[in-house]
Amino acid sequence: MTTGDAPDNKRRWIYVTAGALLVVFALIGLFTFSAIRENTDAQRKAEQLHSNLIAAGLPAPEPDVIANALGDDGGSVCQDPSSPLIRAKYQASITNGAAGPGQRPVIGPRDTAEAVGITIATYCPDRLQDYLSHLDTLKLDDTTK
Repeated sequence: MTTGDAPDNKRRWIYVTAGALLVVFALIGLFTFSAIRENTDAQRKAEQLHSNLIAAGLPAPEPDVIANALGDDGGSVCQDPSSPLIRAKYQASITNGAAGPGQRPVIGPRDTAEAVGITIATYCPDRLQDYLSHLDTLKLDDTTK
């Protein structure tokens, strides 16, 4: 009569498989925790930006949209607002909308520049002064109502 014990070789595969599954589940839990923490930070900053924009009398997208676009670090807005490439992007966005030789600079909307300033102040306040000094070089006015 046998005692029903599995041979040592089969038992070892069970232990190895159980250990591997435990490691995989621990890694999944670690990555999930880190993603939840980042989402919480992004949501908190997005709600703060939303309320700051509303308080300034500017239109504001929903906090979920802001969190998806800017994340928890401000995304491209906070990369380097004073770099020549970012300055060129801001200046290119203040044009008549044509392409090629028909493209002309126009007087930019002050509220758009103010919204970007509020965004920088919320996500990366250390870069706000660079943005404001660049803003002084642009011709802005209340163009939309």
